[in-house]
Amino acid sequence: MNKFIVLTLIMVLMSIQAIGLASAATAEPLVQATFSTNPTVIAPGNDGYIQLTLRNSGTAAASRIKISSVSFDSDIIPSGGWVGELSPLGAGDSVTSLFKFKVSEGASSGLHTSTFYIDYGVDSTTRSINPNVIVNVQSPSNLELTSIKPSSLRPGEKTNMTFTIANKGSSSISNIVFTWTSSGNIILPLGSDNRVIIPVIGANSYYDVQTEVSVSPSATSGVYPLSISIQYTDKSGANQTISSTAGIEIGGETDFDVSVQDSTASSTTLAIANIGASTAYSVIVSIPQQEIFRVTGTSANVMGNLNAGDYTLASFQITPTKTATNISTGMEKNLVVEISYTDTLGIRRTIQKEVRLDAVRAIEGTTKTQTTQGSQSQITVGSGLLYIGIGIVGIVAVVALLKFRKKINILKSGLKMKSKKE
Repeated sequence: MNKFIVLTLIMVLMSIQAIGLASAATAEPLVQATFSTNPTVIAPGNDGYIQLTLRNSGTAAASRIKISSVSFDSDIIPSGGWVGELSPLGAGDSVTSLFKFKVSEGASSGLHTSTFYIDYGVDSTTRSINPNVIVNVQSPSNLELTSIKPSSLRPGEKTNMTFTIANKGSSSISNIVFTWTSSGNIILPLGSDNRVIIPVIGANSYYDVQTEVSVSPSATSGVYPLSISIQYTDKSGANQTISSTAGIEIGGETDFDVSVQDSTASSTTLAIANIGASTAYSVIVSIPQQEIFRVTGTSANVMGNLNAGDYTLASFQITPTKTATNISTGMEKNLVVEISYTDTLGIRRTIQKEVRLDAVRAIEGTTKTQTTQGSQSQITVGSGLLYIGIGIVGIVAVVALLKFRKKINILKSGLKMKSKKE
């Protein structure tokens, strides 16, 4: 029994000694490095900081910790104090250090690497680690929404809209997702959705996103916001988003149709119809100066307000500016008509329309009148000369008759005197 107890004690002591030897054999430091940059994305020409955190994950203290050297990409310019000794780290301890740097003005967008060479002591030996830090350099956002055409739409209208996106940077941008939305669904895309994927836009170039849209017929006049979102992938592979808002006018302008209601040599009546979807206020119809036609009398008519779908008549005394000999028979020319109005947004607008007008008809009416008057004048003059001639002949005849009678009387008197003397 005593021998068994002694043997057991010897085995326990040997186990404790083995555990102690094993613990002594595995007790050593293990230094690990982690990095972060501030800011996380840096534009060329700006300053930044690298935060280095060293942690001793081992079971023994780490001594003689030293940054022996650091290698940099050419576009990363370090400030002083990067190389040197750091304080020892006990098991489980950590230390943080900041290192300032500058990104060169001409740095290209992308990921730039720097490598730290760190040594630390384990008893009488030295171990080394060579962690890398990534600096994300990106030029400021180079994508811009430069224009939206047209900038004004009408209620109930279907039209093609063009969004122009420009890349003003020095490098291409890929995987672009363009999205637009209208407040209250006033403007909706036709035949496609409001999301367009653009594979790439080259440096210093632009891309036109074209889509057919429809405006709600019940939309009231005003300016409506379009929410624009442009997402893309930068050189580092990170996703970037640009959000903006653009304004679109709805219901401002309208359109007109002009036709000839009646045309004579003395008067031309035009029918002016509002064929748009908005009311036109303070409408004025005028005939501007032009080559073929001119206006006698007033050249402008004030028509008042003209609702959508309504029409009105405007009359002018329109005559040609060329004679009939200069225009071939049956020629029609475009008469330019100018319409000024105030739209539903309070903006004064002027548009011009052209209508076909028979120029010869007016000229013929004028020249025929002139020819008739000329013939009447010739007849009147001829008749007057005839009467004068007849009068002169009559007077001459009377005078001749009187002289003839006088000669006869004298002859008779002479014969009587001769007979008496005999």
